Amino acid sequence: MSYNWNVYKLFSSGNRAKAPFAVIESEDCESESFMSKVRKNLEEKFGAKAALTKYKIMRADLPQEERADVEKEKNLVLRNRVLSTKIKALGLDLQNKRTTGALVMSEDTNWKWQWCVLRMSSNQFIAALSPEFDTTEGAQDWMKNETAELIK
Repeated sequence: MSYNWNVYKLFSSGNRAKAPFAVIESEDCESESFMSKVRKNLEEKFGAKAALTKYKIMRADLPQEERADVEKEKNLVLRNRVLSTKIKALGLDLQNKRTTGALVMSEDTNWKWQWCVLRMSSNQFIAALSPEFDTTEGAQDWMKNETAELIK
């Protein structure tokens, strides 16, 4: 059975282009012969620079969004909700300050890992939002527990 395959350019940052720049019809995209054929066709069509470009090939009839990206975005939203809840619980007035939440190890946290609120422009410590942890894994586990509590 033959499928259409979307060919996306991969940028040096590792992100892929939003729209495919080529669509190829073939049965299999895993084989080396397919990849060499695709690369040869792209070089003929787009020139020698195409040989240096990295590509991602995805079957056109399947979802084009990567599941990991969706899950990562969901976790980020939940983490921000947890941090916002902690900020409100501390009664901090951050209305006119641009802030961000982050996992920090610094002098302000007694050289332990701690979720904190920081001034966005300078990363200046404003307040601790979590207990202190000896490892990042402990801090990440704490955040997972907090997000699980938030979802319930």
